[in-house]
Amino acid sequence: MAEEEIRFAGTVIEVDGDVVAKVTSFSRTFNVQEEDVTGAEDVMDGSLILHTKFIPVSVGETVNLAGIAIEGDSGQSALREAAENGTEATLKQVRPTGYGLQMTGYFTGYEESGSNGSVYKFSGTFRVNEREDIIGS
Repeated sequence: MAEEEIRFAGTVIEVDGDVVAKVTSFSRTFNVQEEDVTGAEDVMDGSLILHTKFIPVSVGETVNLAGIAIEGDSGQSALREAAENGTEATLKQVRPTGYGLQMTGYFTGYEESGSNGSVYKFSGTFRVNEREDIIGS
């Protein structure tokens, strides 16, 4: 069976069980915090220049999503309310293949914007505290 690219079209995003309409982008980012563990003995051969060494001490995960604002959409309303109230939320992302993630955390940012010649758009930033894989069928 030939491998195919993963398409964004058909992806479903939910917030607390409500499907978010008109999502146009979704991205996950991992940030590794590290600690410098360089010691006086960590010198480069034949010199007194230190070769720095680091170890990872924590990993953070953030999701950014954006879309076209739809008045009265229950999923967009759930996203906005979770962000406005700083409450824990469940964010679910399922690709057309059935694979995806269910993430628990909170929104650290939310924005709605519009201007002449365009439609209102929304964007949100979600800090992931827990994550569970969704396995497609």
